[in-house]
Amino acid sequence: MTGLSVPPINRKLVGVVLSLLLAGIVWALPLPEGLSPAACKTLIVTLFTVVWWAFNVVPPAYSTLLMLLAYLLLGLAGPEVVFRIWTMPLIWLIIGAFLIAAAVTKSGLAERVAYFFMTRYATSYRSLIVLTYVLGFVLSFLIPHPFPRALLLMSLVRAIIQKSGMNPRDAASLGLSVFVATTATSTILLTGDSTLNIATVGFSGIHLSWLDWAKYMAVPGILASLLMMSLHLLVFKQTGPVKIDRAALLQEQQKLGPMRRDEIATLIWVLAALLLWMTDFIHHVDPAWVSLGVVVGLSLPKLGDILDAKDISTGINWSIVFFVMGALAIGTVGKETGMSDWLASSLMPARPPQNPYAFAALVGGVTMLIHMILGSALACMSIVAPTMVHYAAGAGWSPLVPALLVYTAVAIHYVLPFQHVAILLGQGDTGGYSTRHVVKYGLPLTVVALIVLIPIEVTWWMLLGLI
Repeated sequence: MTGLSVPPINRKLVGVVLSLLLAGIVWALPLPEGLSPAACKTLIVTLFTVVWWAFNVVPPAYSTLLMLLAYLLLGLAGPEVVFRIWTMPLIWLIIGAFLIAAAVTKSGLAERVAYFFMTRYATSYRSLIVLTYVLGFVLSFLIPHPFPRALLLMSLVRAIIQKSGMNPRDAASLGLSVFVATTATSTILLTGDSTLNIATVGFSGIHLSWLDWAKYMAVPGILASLLMMSLHLLVFKQTGPVKIDRAALLQEQQKLGPMRRDEIATLIWVLAALLLWMTDFIHHVDPAWVSLGVVVGLSLPKLGDILDAKDISTGINWSIVFFVMGALAIGTVGKETGMSDWLASSLMPARPPQNPYAFAALVGGVTMLIHMILGSALACMSIVAPTMVHYAAGAGWSPLVPALLVYTAVAIHYVLPFQHVAILLGQGDTGGYSTRHVVKYGLPLTVVALIVLIPIEVTWWMLLGLI
């Protein structure tokens, strides 16, 4: 007698049913006080889309297009509001960052820099964990997006794992460290994560230069990286022998030969970008226009010749570009229809706490809770950030304060892999770690995230006069 087989749950079907059920319930309920019909429709469309994002009913870019179409057809906002991001420098900085990352990776420059550090400082299990953070930060100057940085570094680390005799437990720990380090070090520079960081600036509504971001976030980002690295070494102690074959590393480095013409040209253009980003307070050219100029330079014959026509399609992750477009549209349409105002008045205490530490604890705690439910960092930010920015206005806070608090809460905190795309990217064969490893690290990471959010960021911003 054979047992009855239970068919697997169709995740996409569950998402469709849940989105329709949720939209139907909200539509059928009487309008709550303070929620206009337009704001209610915006809420329904937004919740519907967030469920589709969470359950991956269709690729996120298409869910985003459906949401934007609904905003337009329901008359909730005009094209100038729905597609406002295309008139802002932010979206062009994201596109430019993707293409610069493609050039640095394609030329081989990033691999050479990584080998420079590996051959000198990779001596033990502990030094390898530290190097994942050091290289995560160093490479963020060259590659303005975390995914190619993490994948490049993981390719080098994988070769070390195979030749070091490292046992599976230590190998999984090192692989996880590569991707965790990416989430921490990406917070230090504006171009450390050309999607989350730039979207944060958009949600705040404040013009922020490359140096301004560094002023407010470099110290918290560095301290967060140190705390997260220390936590990793505490949670994942070395369990077996690790023998680093430095001769093999040197041999691989020597295969690269002397710096090639493509590497030199790429380095010159990237250094030019960094110089112009850091001096935008003098020339007042937006970082987005600098990045586009460098992209053009990298394609010029003789002067660049690194990027070609194919890189426009292969070098840019258009799915992420569309996702960011949708996330920011939720904020602009939500503000236009009054949805953000209603959410702020409904979800938060009537009066924002005047104590900055209490305010940070409230904003950070609510954001982390919603992030645990929604999973997607951008989806969470698209709903929470505009709401918190509006809420903070009642206490006279700078819009940057709630925007950066929300950003920090989703950027460095996760318990499950799907709650941060970079962690999900490395799960399985890519990074060698499983959900169990992420949960083991993610649970105590909650404490670290709260330490960064409350005493570190608030105190630093008070010293700078932001609060």
